[in-house]
Amino acid sequence: MREEKGEMSYRDPEIVKKMTRLVAEGAVMLAEMCPLDGLPLFKLKSGEVVCPSHGKVHIVKSEEEAVEVEVEYLLRDILRAAVRRAKEAVEEEDAEEALRWLSVAEAAGRIRARQEKGEEKAREGTKQS
Repeated sequence: MREEKGEMSYRDPEIVKKMTRLVAEGAVMLAEMCPLDGLPLFKLKSGEVVCPSHGKVHIVKSEEEAVEVEVEYLLRDILRAAVRRAKEAVEEEDAEEALRWLSVAEAAGRIRARQEKGEEKAREGTKQS
């Protein structure tokens, strides 16, 4: 028998504990559900939206925002993979390969920094309006 999305998670005592802790810490349960597991999302006092199972989630209002989030996650994954590969190359004493992967990590970091700077400018523009 196939479980409904989110049904198994509600039966997981660890998930129930996390949900209870979120509410006890002042988080507000939202009407929106996590698209991955169907659990309710919670808004923290900081304004961040989290899933009790996955952690931070992004609620997007447009296709443009969805693409921005996808790019953010892709860059993060590239950065992690490049660092992991560089470490493996160092362990194999292949300095050339390690430097190649470090340059990939550096490029991903520069792109992320430019994106964050652009987001800050956009927020400042919104505040001034």
